[in-house]
Amino acid sequence: MTRCGIGPKFSIITILLGVLAGWLTGIYPDLFIITAIPYWCLVIIGFFVVVSGIVLYLFSIKVYNHGKKNNKLVVDGPYSIVRHPIYATWILLICPGTILFFGSWLMFLIPLAAYISFKVYIHEEDDYLRNKFGQAYLDYQAKTNEIFPKWGFWKDMNKEQS
Repeated sequence: MTRCGIGPKFSIITILLGVLAGWLTGIYPDLFIITAIPYWCLVIIGFFVVVSGIVLYLFSIKVYNHGKKNNKLVVDGPYSIVRHPIYATWILLICPGTILFFGSWLMFLIPLAAYISFKVYIHEEDDYLRNKFGQAYLDYQAKTNEIFPKWGFWKDMNKEQS
């Protein structure tokens, strides 16, 4: 497993679909442009969603790098909420937020395709981590969702801090 994990495979599918959806939106704007919400609203919402995603993405990378440097399984910070926060920020925040700038509902297929490609390939990372960390990863995997936080996760975080 490379340092990038499934990132390259995951990214290729997302980029190709993004190019196709952008091209179709450009050719058929009357079919695909969001008209129910004013464009300026989409831009403001998109800005805040993307900025939030970038902050969480960078924080996740920082936490990951610290764990990688110490050769330990990372289970704290954003990794205490989801097992794959780097992919989660792309699928749930950065990609959808960026799409809002285009104002095309067709482009919302991109995060869906990203999620599907994530589900297809993530077993490679899970297998690698299971082989490397054994029971510790199995325990972590059992209590932490992949990219969607468990409902009420903030309550569990408060209990851990007490």
